Amino acid sequence: MMALKYIIVGLFLVFAVPLTALAHGPKDLPDDPALVSQYRAGHAAYQQNDFTTAIEKWRPLAEKGSAAAQIFLGFMYAGGQGVAQDYATAAHWYGEAAERDNTLAQVRLALMYRDGTGVSADRVKALFWVLKAGRTENHMQKIAMALQRDLKKDMAQEDIDAAERLFHKEADNH
Repeated sequence: MMALKYIIVGLFLVFAVPLTALAHGPKDLPDDPALVSQYRAGHAAYQQNDFTTAIEKWRPLAEKGSAAAQIFLGFMYAGGQGVAQDYATAAHWYGEAAERDNTLAQVRLALMYRDGTGVSADRVKALFWVLKAGRTENHMQKIAMALQRDLKKDMAQEDIDAAERLFHKEADNH
């Protein structure tokens, strides 16, 4: 039963990435027609499986702080689309988008910390990121809540407390 739950969550995250990133962008870009056009060109290339062009269009936007472009780059590095598969670079881009409150990026980064994929395994950081994702009321909230329960059942109370302290400290700073 637990394996089926992970398969369902995994499939959702794989298929939700393009749709969710699209929903967040290009709204997170400055009101600049050239940047919006660049984002859309990247998306058109991505839909045509022209991943090299998509990366060329999105990387400058990601470097300027577009969470939509960052999550796509994370997904592409994790999947080896147009680049060599590189989980550490995927984690970097998920982390950038997660810092901008992209809940999908927060969940994906939490999974990477949980599993030690591209980052050192760290259940406290994993729980921190799903706590952040769980505070947002959107389609990712239920997944974040399920991951919270899953993580907490295998963690010592002191580690749960540490993650919650990180979460509250970060929330107090915003």
